[in-house]
Amino acid sequence: MNTNRSNYKGVLKLFLFLPMVLMAGDNSYAYIAAALAVGLSSIAAGIAVGMVGAAAMGSIGEKPEISTKALIFLGLAEGIAIYGLIVSIMILGKI
Repeated sequence: MNTNRSNYKGVLKLFLFLPMVLMAGDNSYAYIAAALAVGLSSIAAGIAVGMVGAAAMGSIGEKPEISTKALIFLGLAEGIAIYGLIVSIMILGKI
């Protein structure tokens, strides 16, 4: 019974969100695209940093001299979020 309520809440949120998007005007889809670019890339970066960080800590535990390389790999994984931010700035710059 509790799952039905959560399903109804999700559907209600969707139907409340769609009219707001349509009433927002011509630039509404650009704003949504920019938000999705940042949001999804940040989620992907968080997952990547979690996986790379776990592997890096295991490797550093066995071989401490590779800690610098492990931190570089963490920075590369975080670059995904930065690319999403750059794409959203480019989208918003076209408005």
